[in-house]
Amino acid sequence: MTDTNECYAYFYVTGSFVPSLIIARLGIKPTQYKLEGDPNPRTNIGNKCSRWDLHSRLAKTAALELHVSDVLTQLDENRSGFVELSGEFGGVMELVGYFYADYPGLSFDHEVVERLAQFSLSIDCDFYYLYDDGDETTHVGTS
Repeated sequence: MTDTNECYAYFYVTGSFVPSLIIARLGIKPTQYKLEGDPNPRTNIGNKCSRWDLHSRLAKTAALELHVSDVLTQLDENRSGFVELSGEFGGVMELVGYFYADYPGLSFDHEVVERLAQFSLSIDCDFYYLYDDGDETTHVGTS
């Protein structure tokens, strides 16, 4: 049995700020946030900076391009606020994909590229190819 590919996208900023002030400033609640100095639950080490994330609302089985469009639609709810925030803290559009069966490729039309540029977003891709042919003697990436 082959697992289904999963992917998602989200906008984030990091820096020295209080996340509740970003919420007040934008009028939009994040999907999640972290406060500088708070301990990471996995390591118990304090966060080096604050972080404010806004995730796609789509199912993880939707195409990655659709996730990006959904995040951009959310940013459009307060376009000027997010443009300012992204400029101030270096906004990022994070793309994450777990590919089990195949890699479907990634393509953005002109409109999406323009919208990413309007928010001055950098793009960070974390893609994981997790192919398993069921043969315990086969290891991807080894000979």
